[in-house]
Amino acid sequence: MGAKGDRFDLILNSLFFRGSSTNKISIRDYQLLSKENRGLAVPLNLGFSAKGFPLVGTTPEYFEARNLLIESGTLPLRNGEVTLGYSCAKKLGLDTGGFILTDQVNLYDLSASYPIRLKISGVLQQSNTADDEALFVNLQSSWIIEGIGHGHIKLDENTSKENVLSESKTSITANSSLENYIEITDLNIDQFHFHEEKQNLPISSVLIFSSNFKDRTILKGKYNQHLSLQPLIPSETANEILNVIFKIENLLNASFILSGLAATLFLITLILLSLQLRKNEFKTLHLIGCDRLTVIFLYIGELIILITMSFILAFVSAVTLKKVLVSLII
Repeated sequence: MGAKGDRFDLILNSLFFRGSSTNKISIRDYQLLSKENRGLAVPLNLGFSAKGFPLVGTTPEYFEARNLLIESGTLPLRNGEVTLGYSCAKKLGLDTGGFILTDQVNLYDLSASYPIRLKISGVLQQSNTADDEALFVNLQSSWIIEGIGHGHIKLDENTSKENVLSESKTSITANSSLENYIEITDLNIDQFHFHEEKQNLPISSVLIFSSNFKDRTILKGKYNQHLSLQPLIPSETANEILNVIFKIENLLNASFILSGLAATLFLITLILLSLQLRKNEFKTLHLIGCDRLTVIFLYIGELIILITMSFILAFVSAVTLKKVLVSLII
């Protein structure tokens, strides 16, 4: 369940953490769906990354529903903690007790929040799913990364004068040099707060793990005409994606066949034109003592060399383009 928009992006983003970031819904929508009692509702907050790997904000129920087990350490139990997927931990060479810095959300937005230094609380066991390539934090940490929540240095009589704009007997006002924390520790965890009501805080989507077909059908039917929410069954949307892919494949295969026929006709035309233009050359070869069979072998040899070079060039181009296209898709 997610916001109205491209259903393919919503599925790819929510299940595989790939593709464009979708529009947001709110915790209020999650609470509404939870009250339906049609299955386990799990919120996801997406759109962030660390070292190029997708960062997922969720609740402990996600790991239970997806049968994800801990290999070492624990799940992210508090703000500022992160649990790494199996492949992510291996590729980054990180383990429980280490630290990782989140990527800047918007490099050109001067008002954007700082990257957050997260403590690695655990590593998941290998599941051979998209979860192996992701990092997981709790929802509160994802909102802090998003810039909705933050903490300030505590202002008191010990605060540096460089950070104080004005001071009176009853209050201290900080100036713009007061920095936000970029790491959540035992000393400052209580200083973090949010500037939104909890029910208005954003999430990307809600995964609903229904126990039976009836609950899934009723829930989808109820929210099909909802003004802002979009119910999707992953298997149905996946079949739609596959149907589109197969149609594109058939179209490409047909275009390849037509292109091959056109190229063959073009090659035959070139050979015939070449034979006509090289008549005088063949006559000269006959005059210097070459018989007809030798001339034919010479011409066939030229064609074989030309065709071989063409195949080599085509193969190199195909391999290069394949790598480029795969990198664009993945």
